[in-house]
Amino acid sequence: MTALGAAAIARAARAFEVDDDDAIRDILRRRIDVEKRTLGMAVCVVTPDRQRIVTWGRERVADSRPVSEKTVFEIASITKVFTALLLADMALRGEVGLHDPVARHLPDDFHVPEQDGRQITLADLATHTSGLPWWPPFPDAPQSFDIAFMMRAVPQYSLEQFKAWLPNCHLQNPPGATWAYGNTDYGLLSMALAHRGGRPYEALLQTRVLDPLGLTDTTFHPTAAMASRLAEGHNDKLMPEPPMDVGIFAAAGGLRSTPRDLSRFAAAILPGSGSRIAHAADLLLTVRRPAPPIDGMQALGWEIRNAPGGAFVSKDGVSWWQGASMVFDPDKKEAVVAFSNTVPVLRFAKYSGGGVGAADVAQHILRPQIPLGGQNGTTY
Repeated sequence: MTALGAAAIARAARAFEVDDDDAIRDILRRRIDVEKRTLGMAVCVVTPDRQRIVTWGRERVADSRPVSEKTVFEIASITKVFTALLLADMALRGEVGLHDPVARHLPDDFHVPEQDGRQITLADLATHTSGLPWWPPFPDAPQSFDIAFMMRAVPQYSLEQFKAWLPNCHLQNPPGATWAYGNTDYGLLSMALAHRGGRPYEALLQTRVLDPLGLTDTTFHPTAAMASRLAEGHNDKLMPEPPMDVGIFAAAGGLRSTPRDLSRFAAAILPGSGSRIAHAADLLLTVRRPAPPIDGMQALGWEIRNAPGGAFVSKDGVSWWQGASMVFDPDKKEAVVAFSNTVPVLRFAKYSGGGVGAADVAQHILRPQIPLGGQNGTTY
């Protein structure tokens, strides 16, 4: 490591203490300009009295437009926290119970599998302990993970196919027993919330979560006005790739957002914020299930990860070609959000030790004892 690199890491370790945005900027500059691991990044640092955004690099390979607080990134599985907040909001209103069987809130043409007399509950889905697989089986899927196949198969998979598969699904474990990360969980959860709320999932999320916080750039469907600000995804050779489309699993990973919006969101979910979603945000951490593969606990939407320097709350979002990560310390009331418009292909090894995308940067800034390069596995 060069002296400059060592100095940058040392300054990053003091970022909260000395308010040193240059330390964060050095990390981003090295990753983009020196290591060539991504094209553009942004980091948000949020405390009760301040929101700071540091950016470096470009939105796209073909032009020089810099990443800014208004750049629209794919935030992928951070969407799950938003979906869990909708669940918490509906629970606080008495519309659902966290431990209700999901079948109670689904249309009559859904038939949900059980095992050992145990039904899948809403909390099981939100904590990835339902026993359902990571994805449903897609027709003609290869034996090993193939990103090109997934990019075609996921958006083409229909609700009718899902409903036909679900009753015959053999659960991997009895509901509530074992943690296994999955997008299927949040797809089914959103279908139940939509039916119980009497409106499409996206409309419920808009009125219950996004609008109350003024998150005008957080959306499943970017407007024409947002088009010029969309971050382009890139492969590990920094070549452009198509955007992610997760079809009926939008609640598991379909949102796009900006550093400015997620800074506001991070401020709203910090304990004691007094925001309009504060009570729902607090409720998310009250249900916790063991999650050994990530060395921690799974809450509703959030993961609670053990780490040098103390446990912290985390959620990563990895789309096909972009990455985002939000971490926070509820005791110190500090949060960090990181974005990258490139993610290495190696991140498709599940729980792969952190990956070098956005997660390791966010974790390192919040917990300087965690080295860049990642300690805790990334889920997506």
